[in-house]
Amino acid sequence: MQRSIRKKIFIVILLPALFLLFVIFLNYQGLLALGRSAELILANNYQSIKAAQQIRQHLETSRNEMLMAIFRQKNVDLKTIDSSDQVEGLLAVCRAHIVEAGEDLIVANLAAKFTAYRAAFAAPNSETAMVDFPQIITLTNDFLAELDKLELINEQGMERAEKRTRELAKRTVHYSVGLLLAAILCTLVLSSILSARLSGPVVRLAHTLASVREGRGEYPCVPVTTSDEIGFLSTEFNRLFERLKVYDRLNAEQLMAEKQKVWRAEKAKTQFIADLSHQLKTPMTSLSMSVGILTASAARLAPEKKAKLLDTAREDCARLSALVNELVDIARLDSMVKPRAKELLDLEQVIAGCMQPLQLQAEEKDVELEVKVEAGMPPLSIDSFRFPWVITNIVSNAIRHTDAGGRVTVTAHCRGKRCYVICSDTGAGIAPQSLPYIFERYTQFSEPDKMGTIGLGLAIVKDIIDEYGGEITVESELNHGTAFTLWVPLPTDSSHAKESSNH
Repeated sequence: MQRSIRKKIFIVILLPALFLLFVIFLNYQGLLALGRSAELILANNYQSIKAAQQIRQHLETSRNEMLMAIFRQKNVDLKTIDSSDQVEGLLAVCRAHIVEAGEDLIVANLAAKFTAYRAAFAAPNSETAMVDFPQIITLTNDFLAELDKLELINEQGMERAEKRTRELAKRTVHYSVGLLLAAILCTLVLSSILSARLSGPVVRLAHTLASVREGRGEYPCVPVTTSDEIGFLSTEFNRLFERLKVYDRLNAEQLMAEKQKVWRAEKAKTQFIADLSHQLKTPMTSLSMSVGILTASAARLAPEKKAKLLDTAREDCARLSALVNELVDIARLDSMVKPRAKELLDLEQVIAGCMQPLQLQAEEKDVELEVKVEAGMPPLSIDSFRFPWVITNIVSNAIRHTDAGGRVTVTAHCRGKRCYVICSDTGAGIAPQSLPYIFERYTQFSEPDKMGTIGLGLAIVKDIIDEYGGEITVESELNHGTAFTLWVPLPTDSSHAKESSNH
């Protein structure tokens, strides 16, 4: 993600922020200019006007004292009315704050008149030996007239400075408002562009995803137009669509395989029912004939004939018993729908209980039955009805397909977190082309006269083992025997606690 959404949003926020900082800087400069303008007004024009007003006050006071002395014709102490020193200091202030054009000339005139004013105080009239008050008053009036000019020019300067200050303030406000509006407009434009850049790919992606329908098998390719998170998301959706294409293809293949499996199962079921009907009819007819002959002619029959009829009836009963077992398997298959509660059982005791009736079957066929159970095996979480039937079904099939003098071996051991049970025999074995289908329902690979050998039994066995979360496999070679290997997981601590609570 070279240009992430976070970076884009940061840039959109950064540009107006920089613009606002620029506006703040300009406002600061304007405020500084306003401050300097006000400072100049106070530092120069105001100081000159103030000094002029103080000079005026001193001169008017002296003039009034002299006028009173003239009217009353009395002597006046010159020291009390002479303010030359104060005026001289104030003139220095005016001279130091000259800022207006022509002000320097006015200040020079004031200095000249002040020199004459001071000289008038210092030179008494030779005839009267007194100060020439009328001349001083005239000089004072001239001095005051120049002060009026000084005040006027500084007041005009203050008015101009005030006008400039107002214009500067107005210009600063205009600049600030204009720049703020420009910043707001810039923010809106950038936000609009960013929202379009962000929402456009999202909307296109949403429309593309909305057009996808589950199971249709057609998935679009989302165009990747950005290198941010949305582009990354579009790329991931494209990868997801590719995986969905593969999944749909595999699902379709699996569905076809399941259909083929169902078709084979239905076909096998039909053949199974036909064979079962035929096999039921044949021993029943033979058994009925044997029993009928024995019932009607038992007294006239030779002992050899009776024995042969009885052997025929016994064989027919055995065949009927095998057929009934097949029907029992069908009932068991129906009962597999409802799961049974599990218990913690000792596998060695379970196997020993299963071997008792099978030992008699093995002895009748002269087949050696050997059991090897590893010592110290932990208890298994199994149910006491279905799992023993698994052992019984596999071992009885092994005995049934092992000729006299052969051997069937049952071993059990634990490896890791699994418990293994292996049943191997030295019997006839299973053809290689039949091995992939031996756990399918209603599938048989033995001769019709051996019904019940490999039919529903192994399908039920696999269903039970799958329910435990285990697995069953088979290895076989014609005329060299068959080995079934099944494993179930050992119970964990949590399953121990659960089984204990159930009990």
